[in-house]
Amino acid sequence: MSLSRLLSGLFTDSEPSTESPATTRSSGESEESTATVVHECRNCGTNVSAETTCCPACESDDIVRYSI
Repeated sequence: MSLSRLLSGLFTDSEPSTESPATTRSSGESEESTATVVHECRNCGTNVSAETTCCPACESDDIVRYSI
């Protein structure tokens, strides 16, 4: 059996989902409440706590906040 025939068989039986995770979220739930927040030193990449102002590994004060 060819790969294209196998793959087409897998996808023909399932309905494609057009909903993104944002559309399945309840209306009272904000994006911020479901996001994970990471604080990281931009210089060396060390994860630090939210209160950290200076990286304990490289002593840089360039701390960034990522919502993922």
